[in-house]
Amino acid sequence: CEAEFGYEHDIDGVLREGVRFNLRPHEIFYTNAELDITFVAVTPLSDEGVPIDRYGRLPLIPLSGKAIDGEWVTIIQHPNSEPKQIAIRASQIIILDQDAAPDVNLDHFIHYSTDTEPGSSGAPVLNDQWQVLALHHKAVPEPKKPGRPENKTVWIANEGVRISAIFGLLERQRFEQPQAGLVLDRLDTSLGLPSLSQGGIQGEALLEADRKPLALKRWAGVTGYDPLFLTTRIDLPEIYAPWLAQEQIAPLLDGSGHELAYHDFTSVIRADRKFPLLTAVNIDGNKLVHPGPGKDTWRRDARIAPEYQPDGEFYENKGKDPVQFSRGHQVRLLDPCWSAMNDVNQALVESQLGAEDTFHYTNAAPQVQTYNDIDWGNLEDYLLDKAQSTDKRLTIFTGPIFREDDPLYGKGRKGGPWKIPLSFWKIAVLQKSATKVAAAAFIVGQTQYVQALYEAKVFSGLKPYTIDQMRKRRIQTTIAAIEGETGLDFSAVRPFDAQGTLESTRQTRWISDINDVVI
Repeated sequence: CEAEFGYEHDIDGVLREGVRFNLRPHEIFYTNAELDITFVAVTPLSDEGVPIDRYGRLPLIPLSGKAIDGEWVTIIQHPNSEPKQIAIRASQIIILDQDAAPDVNLDHFIHYSTDTEPGSSGAPVLNDQWQVLALHHKAVPEPKKPGRPENKTVWIANEGVRISAIFGLLERQRFEQPQAGLVLDRLDTSLGLPSLSQGGIQGEALLEADRKPLALKRWAGVTGYDPLFLTTRIDLPEIYAPWLAQEQIAPLLDGSGHELAYHDFTSVIRADRKFPLLTAVNIDGNKLVHPGPGKDTWRRDARIAPEYQPDGEFYENKGKDPVQFSRGHQVRLLDPCWSAMNDVNQALVESQLGAEDTFHYTNAAPQVQTYNDIDWGNLEDYLLDKAQSTDKRLTIFTGPIFREDDPLYGKGRKGGPWKIPLSFWKIAVLQKSATKVAAAAFIVGQTQYVQALYEAKVFSGLKPYTIDQMRKRRIQTTIAAIEGETGLDFSAVRPFDAQGTLESTRQTRWISDINDVVI
């Protein structure tokens, strides 16, 4: 099978001779009937040695919001297998009434008035910034009306498959269908984003086998997160109360509650997802003590049922998995490494206990190593440095963003499959003065969470974000936005949000550099 490029007339109206490239379905072949899409790999050189790069490319952007009702669009097509034709700004985006097209999924498809010919399926639909909004699908007929002849069809719009819907489908199937993951890797690479399938293997290979859970007596006197650590009281049970009311918090085996207390931090596990719902850690920037070298050895916690803490078997790559996850610390190794002890040796021991506690699976969520190191790493370093350099106290809340359409992973494995969260949140609360605290909220992960940024820029009449800008996966947002994504209640912290008082179009912002952080 071949794909033909350059099948078009030149500037003088002479038909060019097309260049054919062989397809490589053995490398990538993914198809989906619901969205009427197929991806297949193409050889980089034609039989005549012509590089496919000669023809350029149009990156597919996962964000929605690239099209506005009434906006003019362009379609590049080969109707009836004829030479290339371009309908430049010849149609407008229209919003269909669901009643007029009851069988159409408006979340998956976009509609426009372009008069395309048969055989144009798969043609790119572009906005004025030459960004691909959709792939042309078909014409949409008006529902049959009584008295209308059977052979009389009234067409009300043309329909294209939204690029954002294609990304959504691929993300949901990333870990269960290897071909979907391969397609996403290629698409992410074209945007300059790291490939999920390539990250994390070296770092994880150095980890030792899991150790046995610590004896229960090890936790005697360990109180965990302190709600009175800052001048503003922040009670943990109030934060996760909405999920406790739904009976979705994993209980401790001794019936004493739901909080796993460690040295200066606490973890709360979401029962149905089997990963931390949130963690909370106190950091005293004036009393940090480096724990020294140690082994990255993980273990389960004997205080909670094993079913709520996937262990090393979950993270182990079986050789056929399309991606390997790293054990993503929710509370960082160095965050609880501080001590109020005056004795140097005692302070070191306490710091080492804090570091050891972070290597529990109740403090881990699956992340890709490149994501963990690049996207979170600099931000976490900044927050810890902020506390240390100013000798101030800092409390950090962290957790995954769980969504219903998170992709499944681990079918056939013991305890699986699991839904894998693709984005994470963090709220930092800093003691800025003796009486004043300030808070900042962050999200790291999928680009779908920066949709508000894109739409704000489009609707304000500015040029939409470039591919280079969308390589950044870190955003600063509002605490209210985190509450909306997680179902948690941060009402005790919300009044101190550095972003919450800004106008709505500025409440969510890219973090291209650490200097962009506001707290």
